[in-house]
Amino acid sequence: MTAKQLRHEVDVNLRDIEFEYKGIFGAICPFSREDIAVKYGEQETSFGSVEAFMSEPFIDGKPIKDICEKFII
Repeated sequence: MTAKQLRHEVDVNLRDIEFEYKGIFGAICPFSREDIAVKYGEQETSFGSVEAFMSEPFIDGKPIKDICEKFII
């Protein structure tokens, strides 16, 4: 999934997305555009905006926008 597609799913469709990255399972749960929960393995966090969700480092010290094309959906 491209960064543009992922942003659309989270920002417009507010759709939950389960994924695998480097053999570890994760989930993205957008409750609203201002409350996006993300879990990856044992890590969990929430973001207060779609922009923060896409650009703040969370997985392996990288922002989701830079690695989402490697997700297995």
